[in-house]
Amino acid sequence: MFSKYSLEKEVYLKEDSYCYLSQIDTIIFDIDGVLVDVELSYHKTIRDTVQYYFNNIVKMTPMEIDLVDSTILMNFKMVGGFNDDWELCAAIILFYLWKSKEYQLQSASELKDKPPLISDFVKQYLSDGGGLPKMIDWIRGNSDYADQIFSLWNKEIIFQLAKECYAGQKHCFNFYHFQPSIIKKQEGNIEQESILFEATLEDRLKKFQVGIYTGRSRGETSYIIEKIGWKKWLSPEMIITCEDNIKKPSPAGLKLLLDKNFSRRGLYIGDTRDDLLTVQNLNRKEKRIRCLSAIVTGEYSAEEREKERFYRDKGADLVAGNVNQVLRLVFSMAKWTGKQKERLGGEVFGKQNCSGK
Repeated sequence: MFSKYSLEKEVYLKEDSYCYLSQIDTIIFDIDGVLVDVELSYHKTIRDTVQYYFNNIVKMTPMEIDLVDSTILMNFKMVGGFNDDWELCAAIILFYLWKSKEYQLQSASELKDKPPLISDFVKQYLSDGGGLPKMIDWIRGNSDYADQIFSLWNKEIIFQLAKECYAGQKHCFNFYHFQPSIIKKQEGNIEQESILFEATLEDRLKKFQVGIYTGRSRGETSYIIEKIGWKKWLSPEMIITCEDNIKKPSPAGLKLLLDKNFSRRGLYIGDTRDDLLTVQNLNRKEKRIRCLSAIVTGEYSAEEREKERFYRDKGADLVAGNVNQVLRLVFSMAKWTGKQKERLGGEVFGKQNCSGK
């Protein structure tokens, strides 16, 4: 059942969360789908990796159709546990290997379109999270062909393929500390990423404490921060990456960033179920509203309305099409000092006060 939401400045805002907006002093960002558009980079890398694996590693009949589409990616991201795109590559390949053995299928069209569909499998067996480890356990426990399936499934090779597709020879060593040996393209899919954050909002953003909590590597993150233009002012201590061995939906990353500056109230902006669960896990552990959750659904996509309904149903505090809409709303509600208001040239308003508990 939906919580009550109002539409404020193009953002769906949970009414119970309204009064906390004026208390936000720290804004923490996920990167993918929030600060940069990854449809032609990470998402394309998943498609390319799956395709390459079946054509060249498994050596199945060459794929005449794409085995991965945006709906498949959305289904995995919405169940939780698949924030890591390399693990998502591995999960999709594992599903298709299971399906090919279980139903003795050979063609790509049968693999993708003949039941059971990958979306149904995800919703039935992975709906409560658990990610790739749970999928591995399920196949080992439920398939008579498990040994054959896992003999064809090599997670290390899949990760290597994905990294080489994404970074290319240009960035692979800097990001992952190895030289490409399988896909030797100079430029990877990362070159197709575009920035979603509007530079005109930077001055207002810098009035807050700002952090990054991402599953990307430190090398990738540094590259993106420089591309956006934040490197000159964003503190490295306020960036958490996969090298910190904290993985969403663990709330430890958010807590660490909020504690660094004695933050009273944070806001975490993400785009997946794991991002939402990260905030909810933090607030459950703290037994108070320490952080608000904002989910961006993307704009002009067929899945936008479905994602919007889904994340409102799951209790996200704010749901919007893009990160800039979220920031404009937060800026309008912030409790600036007199000098800050004068510099920003904006009016500050709000509906009510919160106790802060």
